[in-house]
Amino acid sequence: MLQEKCAYCGDMTDMPFECNYCKDPFCSEHRLPEEHRCVKLTQLRAKRFGEKSKIIRDGGTGKKNRFRRMLGRFGK
Repeated sequence: MLQEKCAYCGDMTDMPFECNYCKDPFCSEHRLPEEHRCVKLTQLRAKRFGEKSKIIRDGGTGKKNRFRRMLGRFGK
């Protein structure tokens, strides 16, 4: 039987789980990316979030942001 050390806690496990993102072996307790604080998943989310927030901050194509236009009406 294949035994490997969990890359997060260091415990030996008979049935290691491989993370889809970082490809490291983990025990059943740390098999999910969120449970072992997967660096690759964090980077992926940060990249995706950054792209989405850039679009929101830029207002799309240089036009005034719809939300700001709506708030501008109430501020006058």
